[in-house]
Amino acid sequence: MDIKDLTLGEVAKIEELSGLPIAAIAEDDKPKGKLLAAVGFVIMRRTDPKFTLEQANKFTITEIQELMTSNEDVKK
Repeated sequence: MDIKDLTLGEVAKIEELSGLPIAAIAEDDKPKGKLLAAVGFVIMRRTDPKFTLEQANKFTITEIQELMTSNEDVKK
């Protein structure tokens, strides 16, 4: 999924959950754990409305990278 395809509501949810602006994803000096989990959560909710933030927190770095670069939403 291209991050540019997120709706404004999804961006707001990511920012709410992570406490960081979405632009922080490209900033090397910003913490990424909550931000990446929030991105994974929002992406997964597109195909699975019952997907939880707790499930997103279990993603590995490899899994979240694949999810963010995939052209299709991944179900877990």
